[in-house]
Parts: sequence; structure tokens; C-alpha cells
Amino acid sequence: MYRLLACIALILATVTAMDRVLASALGDLLLRSSDRFMAIYRPSEPEAAPAGKPGTKPDAKPPATPEGQPSPLLVKAALTTEPRPAKPAASASAGTAVNTPARGPADVLVLGNSRADNHFPVSALQDMTCGRALNLGMGGAPTVLSALLWEDYVERHGAPRLLVLEPTGVVDNPHDLADLPLLAHYSPRIDAFVRQENEELWMANHAFHLMTFNNNQTMRLVAGLLKPAADRTLVGAIPEPMKAQLAAAPEEIMTADDANWQALDHIIRSAQAHGTKVAVVITPYFPTYAGKLKNFDAFFAELKGRLPAGVTVIDARRAVNKDELFMDALHINEDGVRAMFAALEPDLRPLGSCPVDALASLSGAGNSTH
Repeated sequence: MYRLLACIALILATVTAMDRVLASALGDLLLRSSDRFMAIYRPSEPEAAPAGKPGTKPDAKPPATPEGQPSPLLVKAALTTEPRPAKPAASASAGTAVNTPARGPADVLVLGNSRADNHFPVSALQDMTCGRALNLGMGGAPTVLSALLWEDYVERHGAPRLLVLEPTGVVDNPHDLADLPLLAHYSPRIDAFVRQENEELWMANHAFHLMTFNNNQTMRLVAGLLKPAADRTLVGAIPEPMKAQLAAAPEEIMTADDANWQALDHIIRSAQAHGTKVAVVITPYFPTYAGKLKNFDAFFAELKGRLPAGVTVIDARRAVNKDELFMDALHINEDGVRAMFAALEPDLRPLGSCPVDALASLSGAGNSTH
């Protein structure tokens, strides 16, 4: 009997050890993926030292277009290239080390649910703001999850210059974990949140660490190891049966949970405290669907009323109205994104870091601040 128990204990110990080792190795491998969420948890590249000092080299900048703006394709490629871990620079004295300032992955950060994910391609944001962009929109994510991503990003990289926040995640279920559980492998903050919301899932993931990677997001991360992750704009047009279904659908009322309202306020106030400009951008709704929302205007009037002072509000709910520019009731396609960005330009471009001559070309441009 004792030998049997000893064999069982040995088998369990071996399986547990292999699980831990394999999960750690897989986590390290996926950290090299070009998927945008891994940009939060990879070490930042060291900042180049100023030119003119001995032993230093000039700060590298992306090649510019003829208009003097960095090429969006080159910047996008830079974002999806595997970064090198930051290493301390060797000091000339007594073997000490001098820490090189880290360079975060983004000047412009996007947060929100799938409407942020699909509506703000990195290439278009780079072109409009003249800064490195990172889209952390997560499909199905309520605003409470966006707040966790924000805190993790700022903790590791510092605050970006501009935060673009698509706020409609406030209507999503605040207890929905979306794609968050995999990120618990890299984030104690997210791990604690998963435990709070779904302790059974948390216990399973900690009993067998490889369970953390048993999801579709792992496949997307693996794909990001093989080729650079592309912008996630949608291709196609809303089908006729869906339009007919929306036309026949009953009226609805938009509601939001207090936890999401509090998370929205927290993100904005935290960004402002770090000196980050905040643009709350409400992206388009399919007109037929918007007409079914009884409190469509009242809800967004309330949302704007809840925002702290100093926030730039860009209401683009009706900026796109042609059926062929939508993919479904809540998402525009790639042509719709181009139309939306044309409408956003007068308010969004001045928040970026483009040269003055680029801004001067916009006639009548100005911010609408709350």
C-alpha cells in the first residue's frame, strides 16, 4: 500500500512539475508574439541616448513621408516586431550598472470593447496623430476590464501622451471576462480579478497552469509568432437578412452597470493625473439599430454628463450612415473606418503630435471639450 501511495505521489509530483515548466515555457514563447496585448507585458526597449555625447548614438526615428510625418506602415511594422529586452548599460566605474530609460510601445493608446478593437487601426491612428499607436480594444470587454489593462500598461511603461477611449463598453456585462484569463499568466492584477469573478476557473488554472492557455486567444498569439499581427478592421457589408432582422426587432433601452461607470471615471481621472490627453470617441451605430434604442440620445447625454472636465468628446455615432459601410449593427467595415476617420480628423488630429504645418492645413479645425 505504501509503495502504491508513493508511486501515486511521484506521478502527481512529476505531472505538476511538467505542467509548471511547460506553462512557463509557453508563456515566455507567447510573450514574443506580435499580438498587441503582449506589448503590455514585454519589457520596453531602452531609450536611445541624446546625440552629441561620447559613446551615444542619435535617437532613431521612423523615416518620414514627404509631408514630414512618419510612415504609418513603418511605424506599424515597428510595433509588431519582437522587442529586445531592456538591459542595464555598463558603467565605466567599478562594475556598476546604469539603467537606460525605457521606451514604452505607444504614444497613443486605445481602450474599449470590439468597437475600439475594430474601429481604430494602428496605421490610421499613426497617420492622424503622428505617434506610435497601440490598440488594446478587446472584444466583449466591459469597461472594468479596460481599467485593468490601463493599470497594467501604465505600471509597466508609464502613461501615453494620448488616450483614445471608446466608451460603449459601459453597456457590457461587468462580470464578463472576455479574453482576459490568459493575461492572468502575466498580470497579478488580472489574476486577482479572475479569482474574484470566477474562483472555479481560477482554481483550475492554478491547479494546472496549462489550462490558462486553453482558449482561442492562445491560437491568435501563436499566429502572431509566425507573422506580424495586422489591423483588425472588418471586411464585408451587412447582409440583407440581418438588415431585415434589425428592422423587425423590438425597441431596446441602453443600460450600464455602476461598476462600468466607476471604471470609466477611474481610467479618465488616472490618465489626467498622469498628464495624458483623453479623447472619448463614440463610434458609429447602424442607423436602423440606433432607431431601435429608445434612449439612444438620452443615454449618451448622460454619459457625456458623467465625464470629468477637460475631456475631449468626439460624438461620431452618426458620422457613418450608409448601409454598405457597416459590417453589422455595432461595427463599421474598412470603408466605414476611412469615412469615420475623415469625420474625426478636425477634432482628433490636434490632440496628436503632428507638425504645426500639418495642423494648419485643416480649416476650421477645433476641439469640442467637455
